[in-house]
Amino acid sequence: MILSPHLAAAPSATPPAGGAAFHEILIAAGIASVVILFFGWVTLMERTNRPTFVGRLADWAAKISGLPRWVALPIVLGLISIASAAWGVWWDVPIHMQRGRDSGPLANPSHYPIFLGILGFCHAGILSMALARDPLPRHTIKLAPGWRTPLGAVIITGAGFIALVGFPADDLWHRFFGQDVTEWGPTHTMMIGGAVTFILGVPLLLAEAAQVSTGSGRALLARLFGHRIVTGLAIAACGIPFAFLMEFDLGVPQFPAVTQFIIFGFLAAWICTSVRLWIGPGGALLVASGYLLIHAALWLSIEVLPDVLLARFLLLIPSALIVEAVGLAMRPNKNKRAIPFALVSGALVGSLGMYGEWLWSKVFMPLPQPFNADTLPFMLTVSTVAGIGGGFMGLWMRSRITLAGSAEAPSDPKQLRYRGFGLVGLVVFVGLMGTFGVPRQGDTYAGTITYSDVSTGGTQCDGQQRCLARVTVTFQGKDMAKDAVWFYALAWQGNPKHGAGSDVPTDPTAHVPGIVRTALEPTGKPGQYTTKDPVPIYGSWKTLLRLHRAPSQMVSFPIYAPNDPAIKAATGRQVLVDNGATVKTELESKFLQREKKDNIPVWAFTIGYLLVLGIWIAMFLFYGWCYNRAATGAPARRRTDD
Repeated sequence: MILSPHLAAAPSATPPAGGAAFHEILIAAGIASVVILFFGWVTLMERTNRPTFVGRLADWAAKISGLPRWVALPIVLGLISIASAAWGVWWDVPIHMQRGRDSGPLANPSHYPIFLGILGFCHAGILSMALARDPLPRHTIKLAPGWRTPLGAVIITGAGFIALVGFPADDLWHRFFGQDVTEWGPTHTMMIGGAVTFILGVPLLLAEAAQVSTGSGRALLARLFGHRIVTGLAIAACGIPFAFLMEFDLGVPQFPAVTQFIIFGFLAAWICTSVRLWIGPGGALLVASGYLLIHAALWLSIEVLPDVLLARFLLLIPSALIVEAVGLAMRPNKNKRAIPFALVSGALVGSLGMYGEWLWSKVFMPLPQPFNADTLPFMLTVSTVAGIGGGFMGLWMRSRITLAGSAEAPSDPKQLRYRGFGLVGLVVFVGLMGTFGVPRQGDTYAGTITYSDVSTGGTQCDGQQRCLARVTVTFQGKDMAKDAVWFYALAWQGNPKHGAGSDVPTDPTAHVPGIVRTALEPTGKPGQYTTKDPVPIYGSWKTLLRLHRAPSQMVSFPIYAPNDPAIKAATGRQVLVDNGATVKTELESKFLQREKKDNIPVWAFTIGYLLVLGIWIAMFLFYGWCYNRAATGAPARRRTDD
């Protein structure tokens, strides 16, 4: 890589590459304070037996639904809030891919529905706690004398709290480590992860409600939807963590291709298996229908926004059909053959189901998975293991929901069915992601870069004037692209305000400013590839040739990036490879995430990542404890107050 001696003129006002301005922190804190104080007032009044309009609204919702007041209203608030946050994320991630970092958190309109949504579902859990009064489920957590709260409410509150803490933690992370423009950044996983795990508390809360709901109430639910269908829909919604695949859906993933197979295979097996066991025939198809309906609603609502990249998504139908077929063949009724059903379903979802998704990706996805079919056996092997782990998780979850909603449950936790199945599923998932999910540099390759069809008529672009060119790379030594997972050219963050024009070519899945993807095609000469279309090499564009090799090697040939004075590090200087220069590959995250500080020791990054990972593992174990506790019967001698 060559740093050009003639630095291109940077945009007149580059967005800051660190934390938020102090006045924006005060505004965000003010918004949060209003919500926190309001729900604090509601909690104080309700716990001191002074009714509020919120309490009366909860009683009305309870009367209509037949659910307890601590379920009926909080679930409505939580679902509205998670819809707001989801819509904001679908808007926010494309903005960063197309335009780069924000000039400030409040300058990005998509942050408002995310922030308000997180505040909403966090306080849905707090509202459930505030409204909790007898009759309560057999197991609760004692918060104060005379104040016990259902376990589902604790899960919702915990998920909301970790998401809410993610906002200030994100600002601190940016100040210390620099910004990381990726959905999977540590503090981003706190915010998004809290949102997608909030839903785990909903089916448990419904199961706890089943312990105390009156017959008339449950009959009303049954007349409207069917009690099992309502809970089944709640379990199906636990597939919301599919949101972590948005970078793949948008065609700019920053993590290995195999992680899409791991996450999708695990979640598809988990949710389809658990709902099929819960509802019976048609359960897995209900999951797929809900998945497609939610994605279609997000697609249509985002499409009306001007020049926003639309996310495409995998299908889920192959996995649902497989689980339904296995269910019809094995008939896992009343826990008979449930373990073989979960094992076979998980294995087939991870293999045949993901093979179907691979075929679908070639039709619909912006970046098919993977380009090279030679790596497909490896991908399917890993996803098969993930699917088995997901099947075990689905079996465990269904059994806990069944027992949590039943009056007959073993009083000894050691007598719970499928003990350890959920933990095995979690270990499988974490183990696979830890093994294959971390991008690695691996070997360094060298290639000669040349330009052709330069739009300015010269031999290469200078970065200062509008310029497009075809880029050719010739490997020195072995052709490393032959068995690559991906090898293509990407130009992103071509902010229209900074010189990106409508005449820049895009692939059929983009058609919006700020994103260019084009294939690298062999020229016929050994180890030589050229871009199918010209790529932009000017303005605010960042252009690179991406080379991904299984299992986790992610390197690139950086071609161009502008001078960025806001980045106080060498990574902020202009990158401009000269015609005929020899370039060596580097870990592509160094280029895609230029804002990350290069003067922070590796151990500091490691500690930061491990801290966030540790928080999440602890949270998942706590969620599991709540499910196990709710599924345990109360001792015969007395009611348990915990």
